Amino acid sequence: MGLLEMIREFNELLDEKDGLKEATKRNNEAISAKTKEIAEQMIDDDVPSISVGGYKFFLQNKTMYSKKSEEALMEAGLDFLVVLREQGLGDIIQETVNSRTLQSTIKNLVEETGSLPEELAEVLSVYDTYEISRRKETNKTANKVKRAKKGN
Repeated sequence: MGLLEMIREFNELLDEKDGLKEATKRNNEAISAKTKEIAEQMIDDDVPSISVGGYKFFLQNKTMYSKKSEEALMEAGLDFLVVLREQGLGDIIQETVNSRTLQSTIKNLVEETGSLPEELAEVLSVYDTYEISRRKETNKTANKVKRAKKGN
């Protein structure tokens, strides 16, 4: 295979990657919209969990913590990183605060203290959201039979 042919194939792979990135973005947006729609319907129908197609889907209430916008913080005269440091959370600060690290740290803080300190409430947006979790259902009786057969 010559260099030009390799370059063409490489270019095709890069184009395919870009297409997959866009398709993934669209798919993630559709999943997010459908999650919201299903959560609302599960709440309306008072159905906290349901089994479909070998999976159990269940409603989970999660409180989310995220940094407020720079504009909102500036209007309030607050510096996000300064407030984190003042609240003893400087150890999670890097050049940026990872949203998952912030989420788990604030969740643990609220669980330990029972509330979100007022200073943190000034720099964080707090909202409740619902997620739909999926877990493969297992048939315990069938699994026992399979294990018994393997033992013979």
